[in-house]
Amino acid sequence: MAGTVGMMSLVSMAIYACIAVLVLAVLIVGLMVLLKLNRRLAEDNLERAEAKRAAEESSANSPV
Repeated sequence: MAGTVGMMSLVSMAIYACIAVLVLAVLIVGLMVLLKLNRRLAEDNLERAEAKRAAEESSANSPV
């Protein structure tokens, strides 16, 4: 009886370790997705700022 109790606690600890690894993997993947999305948004924002600056310069240089 004592051997099966020890095995059950060992199995449950292994299951908890697997769950912890899966949760950690999901968190890491989620963080990577958020960082990629943030970088893409920053690049889009930079492109918009450059286009706006170019439009302002061209409108300032055009004789009206």
